[in-house]
Amino acid sequence: MLYPRFLVLLAVLTLSVIAGCGNKGGTTSSGAFQVTLTDERLQTAPGNLCAVRGNATNVGNVRARVALTYEALDASGTVIGTTTASFEVAPFSNFDLTTAPFSNNLACSGISNFRRSQTNVTAA
Repeated sequence: MLYPRFLVLLAVLTLSVIAGCGNKGGTTSSGAFQVTLTDERLQTAPGNLCAVRGNATNVGNVRARVALTYEALDASGTVIGTTTASFEVAPFSNFDLTTAPFSNNLACSGISNFRRSQTNVTAA
């Protein structure tokens, strides 16, 4: 049945236009995936280290595989550490993400700012 797939694809494309550029998605022969990352923040991890927490939402009907890289910055904007996260988000669901601690044993108090430097989203 082609009609239900078309409706899902149309809904995903509409949501991606409404939500803006922070989305990553695509289509497959079995449907579509559309992942939005929100509420990304620093959080203290065990050992007084620092990690990134956030939320990933997939509004598509295909499971999505997500790989992220973040950079920790000092006050001058120099990269002082990196961290990564890899996970899958089921169709029509939310996922609470937590990265590994930043490299260089960084505490959150030693990080002035952070940014997501890579986002890779594919069908799982």
